[in-house]
Amino acid sequence: MNPKNNKVIFFQIKDVKSKLIKLIQTCLYHFEKKEHLLIQVQDDTALKFVDELLWKTPKESFLPHIISDEYTSDFIVITKSKNNLNKAKYLFNLSADLINFNHKYKIIYDFDDFTSETKKQKSKKRFEIYRNLGFKIESY
Repeated sequence: MNPKNNKVIFFQIKDVKSKLIKLIQTCLYHFEKKEHLLIQVQDDTALKFVDELLWKTPKESFLPHIISDEYTSDFIVITKSKNNLNKAKYLFNLSADLINFNHKYKIIYDFDDFTSETKKQKSKKRFEIYRNLGFKIESY
């Protein structure tokens, strides 16, 4: 992968509600366009939380998705795996760690998270790594 051809979008988050809204909006956007999105989480707690969130939101419907650690053709996949299980070009990194850069993600979504000092520092560290690897970075 040549990171110069790819970008990272950092969503600036100051509260938990904003974080949930950005995640849902991003999932809905890619689902409606029939684009594969991989959501990488760090642990079982986050896995279950995101799963329940996508089944309950939006209120008038839900976002079809699966939890998986195996390869699949589903559009939205939530996983703890570092592998690109659905050949997604779009990744939402909800892990405090960095993703595996061996995959050809067109866009990596991440949070510039100001909800706690620890999360703020981890976001800053990921930002620096992305920048040092040559990714184009946008912040909203």
